[in-house]
Amino acid sequence: KTPLNFTKKLSRILVISIFILFITLQFEHSFLIVAGLTFLVPPLANLLNIYDKIKNQIYIKKASRKIKNHQAKIIAITGSNGKTSVKNFLEEMLSTRYNVQATPASFNTPLGIAKFINNELSPKTEILIWEYGARHINDIKKLCDLFGADYGIITTLSHQHIESFKNVENIFKAKQQLANHLQGKPCIFNIDNLYTRRMFKEKQGYKFSVSTNQKADIFASNIEIQHCKTKFDLSIFDKTHTINTNLLGRHNILNICLATALAKQFEISNNTIVNTIQSLQAVSHRLELTRTHLNILDDSYNCSPASAKEALWVLSQFSGKKMIVTPGIIECGKEKYNINFNLGKQMAFCDYCVIVGKENKQAIFNGIKKAIEETNLQPQIIFANTLDDAKQHFSKLSTDDTLLLLNDLPDDYK
Repeated sequence: KTPLNFTKKLSRILVISIFILFITLQFEHSFLIVAGLTFLVPPLANLLNIYDKIKNQIYIKKASRKIKNHQAKIIAITGSNGKTSVKNFLEEMLSTRYNVQATPASFNTPLGIAKFINNELSPKTEILIWEYGARHINDIKKLCDLFGADYGIITTLSHQHIESFKNVENIFKAKQQLANHLQGKPCIFNIDNLYTRRMFKEKQGYKFSVSTNQKADIFASNIEIQHCKTKFDLSIFDKTHTINTNLLGRHNILNICLATALAKQFEISNNTIVNTIQSLQAVSHRLELTRTHLNILDDSYNCSPASAKEALWVLSQFSGKKMIVTPGIIECGKEKYNINFNLGKQMAFCDYCVIVGKENKQAIFNGIKKAIEETNLQPQIIFANTLDDAKQHFSKLSTDDTLLLLNDLPDDYK
């Protein structure tokens, strides 16, 4: 899907490798010499890595100095899921009144944000929105120290990246670092999630709550899918508006609520917010609906247990036959089997369940079989080694049937 990019680092490695090969070929029994010298490749790669790390640190510090001297208010968004969607929705709302810039795509690391600051930051920008990602416990604190935050949004917390964090409590501590940084500054919390609700309760001072299943400062209710749109009531500090949006799924409605809560901190009017919501378009590969003769729900960017549940709920709202194509949920650590077993149970209502690859094959299959034993469901279970193999089964669907692509499927996925 993505062509090989000959970066400077890759080019250096190739040059060194060719040089070693050229030198050794000058000797008799050169093959044996090359084989014997292969142990030098990792140390040489590490030396190059040290060079890159030093260069990157200088680059990041340059961006840190630049942003600390900039006038813009900084909005930082963190959480296991939904960061990019909330960022994009919020940018649309705030751009109706302010000069706003947001990091592109899913730039959420020190180097990614530094690249944006050094290359794209405008001196006229009034508001900056970016994501703070984390794979280790102090990553968020490091980002806050480097680039700061005047406002914050904490979307949700799940088992995403638990392999690097080891347990959920470490994920909690990492995400809470944004709230801790915002002493005396506004922070928005999703109180539907057990962990982010706990953060909300522990946060002192300036904070706002958001929900899709209970009353909060900003909350949505009566959520239903009608004619490939989502209709819901949005309550903004006790003023309620009925809205139709192109976005699908309750998680997208939650993301809208999070963006709305922050937009109100910049005095964006309710009418402007409502009009913006009704014109929002889905973020690519995040439960994006494409209509050909089929309904194609593309939720292939990434996947967590919570987002998978929402995608399956949306799929269930469509008429006609339903097919799900998925490799399952990854980066779940010790919980991988149980999480994918439950995914199998949840997706058993589909007419066709296409399981791609071997990593989660058995867990998903066992979950589907368990659902069959407990219900009258009769899905057809299909195994595919790769994405191309899975595509061979799309012809089983006809006009107005629905296909859900759940989680990323690289061309060579095994």
